[in-house]
Amino acid sequence: MIERDVVAIGVTVAGTHEPFVAGVDVHAPEGRVTLVPTDPGVGQVALALAIGGRVDLAAGSVAIAGSTERRTLQVLTRLVDVADVTAPEDALPVKVVVAEELALAERPSSRRDVADFLAERGLADRARDRWDSLPPGVRTRTLLELGSWHPEVRVVVLTGPDRHGGDPHEWYVAAQRLAERGLTVVVICSPATARTLAPATPTGDPA
Repeated sequence: MIERDVVAIGVTVAGTHEPFVAGVDVHAPEGRVTLVPTDPGVGQVALALAIGGRVDLAAGSVAIAGSTERRTLQVLTRLVDVADVTAPEDALPVKVVVAEELALAERPSSRRDVADFLAERGLADRARDRWDSLPPGVRTRTLLELGSWHPEVRVVVLTGPDRHGGDPHEWYVAAQRLAERGLTVVVICSPATARTLAPATPTGDPA
């Protein structure tokens, strides 16, 4: 078993009246971007939480490097841009979002650190702007980069990036860069987006 492989078998997360997701299988190899086509909404959120060990499973299993221990999953995964969970609030200034993400990555997050980060990426003049005023591709690329920086993270789970609009190839290229560093990158997106990117990217096998 490769250290960063994600293997999910028959994952089911219970909802109030019916499962949020049911019988989902995913195999995400280390060093690759794996798309998991899932209808937008609560199902995407539930699947991300399941892969990251943040929610009880009604059935099935999730393993990283053969371990199904929830604490291990939590430590090794970073959930990026999960709606209503890890996604930044739209109205926050860009500099605040970057500071929070740097802190979560256990990196220095002083005003100078934030200013340097933004300047190096050509965003110095956007520091005080609302987060949602940045182009979708820039937002997702920034969150992916910062989310991958935690020293213990081996798996990055990007959730619903296509809900922001824009060209999906922009964030796909950013995800691919993380995979080239040896990380396992799981992208939970709509079936339509998965079809658009499918020629370049392997997919998981949700039921």
